[in-house]
Amino acid sequence: MIMFIIWGWRTRLSVKETGVFFSPATGCDGPYELVQARTWFTLFFLPLIPLKVKGMYVRCGVTKELYDPRVLDNPTTADFATQLAGALREIVAAVVIADSTAGDEETSVAIDRLAGQVPGYNRATLDADIASLDADQLRQRLSYLAGSLSTDGKEQLLSTAAAVMAAGPARDDGTRRLVQSIGESLGMSPAHVLGVIGAAEAAADKA
Repeated sequence: MIMFIIWGWRTRLSVKETGVFFSPATGCDGPYELVQARTWFTLFFLPLIPLKVKGMYVRCGVTKELYDPRVLDNPTTADFATQLAGALREIVAAVVIADSTAGDEETSVAIDRLAGQVPGYNRATLDADIASLDADQLRQRLSYLAGSLSTDGKEQLLSTAAAVMAAGPARDDGTRRLVQSIGESLGMSPAHVLGVIGAAEAAADKA
């Protein structure tokens, strides 16, 4: 009687982590699995001995496509929305009090601009943001958005800051420098920053 021994190697995936990520395949947030690919020695098709680890991959929970783990560095839609709303509120609060006073004109423009972008935004929200303003947190948000926002998105964010600045009667140098630094932190060129500020001032002068 002849007995055949069937042996070989097989790559198996084992799940190491689960979560939510922005899926390039679906274009929206969805579940993922962080999986480890490892070669196993098999006997009669049964994996018996773990061998070399071949790599780590992110597997989309919807399409089952595999991605480099660096895909998890991309912000989810929910994270991005939270960071953008937070940045808008903190930018406006910083510009309003840059000259140490919250003028009626600046406050009115700030509320008008953000009421349509941040649900429930009002004077009480602005006052609370001013009271809790954290310069380090704002810098972190701008750094985050610099690598995520499109050019148009950066321009719209800076335009909001510039419109609030332009509404002030004095338009002091300190406030202008703050607005310029916001644009620079977003990765915009000096010429682009000055163009956005100039457009906001021209619009305010016509109003």
